[in-house]
Amino acid sequence: ALWDHELFGETDDAVHASFSPRAAQISDGILAAAVAAPIAYLTGNTIEDADGDRLLIYGESLAVNLAVFEGAKHLVQRPRPYLYSKSRAVERYAETQGDDAYQSFYSAHAATAFCAAPAGAYLAGATSKNGGVRALAWGGGFAAAASVANLRVRAGKHFYSDVVIGGIIGMAIGYAVPALHADSQPYIPSLADVGAAAAGLLGGALVSELLPLERRPDDTLGTGRLAALRHADLHLGPIPIANGAGLGIGGKL
Repeated sequence: ALWDHELFGETDDAVHASFSPRAAQISDGILAAAVAAPIAYLTGNTIEDADGDRLLIYGESLAVNLAVFEGAKHLVQRPRPYLYSKSRAVERYAETQGDDAYQSFYSAHAATAFCAAPAGAYLAGATSKNGGVRALAWGGGFAAAASVANLRVRAGKHFYSDVVIGGIIGMAIGYAVPALHADSQPYIPSLADVGAAAAGLLGGALVSELLPLERRPDDTLGTGRLAALRHADLHLGPIPIANGAGLGIGGKL
């Protein structure tokens, strides 16, 4: 059965009937890159003992995260947003999904991306004095995680509450598992690390929101103020600035 009330109220209601195979495909690709990236920057040209230890802890973080979200999905059985669509094409798609159509809570993609980001960045920051490597790990990891989470909402696979709760749980696991392996004091991210993560989070959310996707039929549009903003005619494009270039947001509400 479909839910009469959503966890985040109007915010979740705004994405009822969302559906975008393109957003789902892009989120799959970004997630794969987000999980693979720490493997690349945690190892050198050859896998030494220390590299192997870091990779083992990183894999352990992802495994714990996997066990937790799989349990939650089967216990809660929340219907996915696309099940609220009146489009016959979407209804036919839903009929092929079986039990997966009722595993919206919470988002495995968001949890995994937000687990990989702090786990990889923690292990890099705890062993590297290179500020550039740490900034790339924190900023890039959280940009990818935010993109994955938002695209899962745009795909109609999850509600905002699914990706927010999944992200929080994923981050907690991604930090806690490496911290529990610390020989003494766990690694505490610096202000620069936190700033890079925050910038990545905002940038990833913005760019993923403005990616062009399939046009939704009128009968799948949600209601409320947030829904109106999501369906606005906005676009992202390059603009020249002094000594460089930038990105501009244009369009209409």
